[in-house]
Amino acid sequence: MKTATFDADEMLKNLAAETVKQGENLRARVRDVTLGALRSRELSLARIRQVLKSVTQGVNLGAATIKINPGQVLEDALAGMDDALLKAVQANRLALQQLAAQGRSFRESHVKKALDDLERLEDEFLNTVRDASKRGGEQMKAQWAALLKDRENSGTATGAQVTAAMEQLGEQMRSAMRAQRRAAVKTAQVLSENFTTLASGILIGITEGLQQGKAAAPRRDDG
Repeated sequence: MKTATFDADEMLKNLAAETVKQGENLRARVRDVTLGALRSRELSLARIRQVLKSVTQGVNLGAATIKINPGQVLEDALAGMDDALLKAVQANRLALQQLAAQGRSFRESHVKKALDDLERLEDEFLNTVRDASKRGGEQMKAQWAALLKDRENSGTATGAQVTAAMEQLGEQMRSAMRAQRRAAVKTAQVLSENFTTLASGILIGITEGLQQGKAAAPRRDDG
C-alpha cells in the first residue's frame, strides 16, 4: 500500500515538473494536474496536503530546468493550486449541505471535524507549499518565501471561498443538528413510553398472579 502511494506521489511530482517545462497556460495546467490528483484520492486534509506537496516539489524540479522568469512560474503554479483547492472547498460545502438537507444522521463530532478541516485549509495550503519548497535552491526558496508572504498578507482565493462557505454552512448545519437532536429526543421518549407500558403490563401480570394464588390457597382450620 505504501509503495502504491509512493509511486502515485512520484508520478504526480514528475507530471507537475513536465507541466512547468511546457510553459504555456501554466496556471490552468497546474490547476488541472492538481485537480486530477485530488479527484483520485479521498478528499481528506491529509490527502490534500500530500497532493500539494508533490505538486510543489514537481514545480521546483521543472522551474530549475527552464530559463524563463522562475518568479512568474512559481506565481502561476501557486495560483493554479489555489484554483484547484477552490473546487475542493466547493465539494466539501456541497457534501455538507446535502447531508443536512437530506436529514441524514450524523454525529456532531464528525461535522465539527469536517468544518474544522475546511477552516484550516488555507493555512495548510500555504504551510505545505512552504515546507515542500525548501528542497529547492536558495534563489527558488527566496522567491517562494516572498510569494507566500504576500499571500499570507493578502489572502488566497481558497481562504475567501472557505470564509463564504463557513458562513453558509454555519446556520444550516446548526439547524440540521438541532432537528436531529429533537428527533433523537422524540425517539427516546417513545422508547421510554413503550418500555414503561411494557413494564406496567408485566407488573399487572405479576400482581394478578399473586392475587389468584392467594385466592386459591386453602384456609387453615383453627379448630
